[in-house]
Amino acid sequence: MSTLIRLWAAVAAAVSLVAGCSSTIDGRAVPAPGAAGWDGVDVELLDTGDYPITSRPPFGLAGDPIEGGLAESRRMATNVLGPWEAEPSLVTYEQLGTGLVKGPGTVNFFLGSPIGDGLEDHHFLAGFASARYTATGTYKGLVNLVLRLAGPDDATAAVAAMRAKAAALTLPFADKPVTTQPFSIPRHPDSAAVTYRSKDLREGPDRFSVIAITAHGSYVLCQAADSAESFDNAVQLIAATLELQQPLIDKFSPTPPDRLAQLPIDPGGLFARTLPPAQGNDTVEDGAYDQLGIRHFAEDPVRTQALFRSVALQQASYTTTGSVYQAADAGSARRIVAELAAQAAGTLKPTTGITGMPKAQCFTAHLAFWCAANADRYAFDAWSDHEADVHQMIAAQYRILTGK
Repeated sequence: MSTLIRLWAAVAAAVSLVAGCSSTIDGRAVPAPGAAGWDGVDVELLDTGDYPITSRPPFGLAGDPIEGGLAESRRMATNVLGPWEAEPSLVTYEQLGTGLVKGPGTVNFFLGSPIGDGLEDHHFLAGFASARYTATGTYKGLVNLVLRLAGPDDATAAVAAMRAKAAALTLPFADKPVTTQPFSIPRHPDSAAVTYRSKDLREGPDRFSVIAITAHGSYVLCQAADSAESFDNAVQLIAATLELQQPLIDKFSPTPPDRLAQLPIDPGGLFARTLPPAQGNDTVEDGAYDQLGIRHFAEDPVRTQALFRSVALQQASYTTTGSVYQAADAGSARRIVAELAAQAAGTLKPTTGITGMPKAQCFTAHLAFWCAANADRYAFDAWSDHEADVHQMIAAQYRILTGK
């Protein structure tokens, strides 16, 4: 990971408090122009640079099956098992294995090429992946993918095709393929699985690696597990994941394939009110998620998931440069602020605040900068490798959310 990715993984979930009131707009109390509200924010002093200060137009419907598939993938995130739910020690965020699955190429990147090519001609619709690894102790890692196909026949055929392409795999950043061996997953005889030995890119001990592919109704469930201890350790991790993932995805309400184009891109309108990333920094992960979907991007998923459940988080938006969390009221937002700011304070160094926003909190690490603030029932954050830039981003996001 780059230094910026490491910073994002350390602070993406941390937020701190800024909110305000004096006159009323759309039922919300806001300060008069040029006057500081109870939160101390003085809009006249805010420097937003060239960033927008108003919401984007509503995103409307997907309009085509490809965009609809991406919207469906974000919906699916709610019913994708986080690796920490199968093994509590798997809590360290792996950004390169987490996010939307666009198709065969994404699967090749997550699992090794050409295994993803087995999806070709089998009507892939949508997918989401979640990855974590251990930060201490004996290494373990898991990538859990859930892929949706048009129907059970497509899923069964895709598993057979992917199995046939798994005899030798070229892993991400590797210059030559590794030979695999067939294997069996305990309690899951229908799973197609292979094993191989792999090198640790972080210069640790060699790993025992296992990949499993299982048809489950219209879904293909894929896991890649690594262990520095043994093949059996990785295999048991996959078996535990399957036993939890299968009933979880059964609770998902899939959109009929012929209705994907009619899916709304931004159902609650929060993403339109989220500061867009700079051109070139946008990704397919950018969008709105519910309180379970957003947990896949959290630095501490266990604490964050418990927090969002306790405050009944309504929805959240995600971009590679910031997030917005929508609570039911300002009190709930303050609870989010208190907990997530505490998470950030443990690993980052406080730095210069934002002019005009005295209660915004800013931190620095590894030559990058992160700030967070609160506006009414919204908590939000942003990061950049330039301090002045992140200050402008936070100021702009504040103005978008408050309508000032």
